[in-house]
Amino acid sequence: MKNRPPLTEKVLVSTDTKQALISIKGPGERYGDVIARVLRDRKREDFIAHLDRIAREGDFVPLDSDPEYQALKEEMHRASGHRKTGAAVH
Repeated sequence: MKNRPPLTEKVLVSTDTKQALISIKGPGERYGDVIARVLRDRKREDFIAHLDRIAREGDFVPLDSDPEYQALKEEMHRASGHRKTGAAVH
């Protein structure tokens, strides 16, 4: 059995809510586990919606126009050229 924190609270729910919890409860899960899973999923969905909103409405600057990015890109290109022409490393 999983290491579970002790139960400390009661949560009163309607019969309909209890039936909904029963329908999504997995084997060996407590109602607290189901609620925690639903909350975790909701947080993930909210975060994804936030990222989608940023992607849709955000004001972005192309990386290629950023001098720091260009310098990093050139350095990586030089480093990859050295690996191709240099001796094998063992």
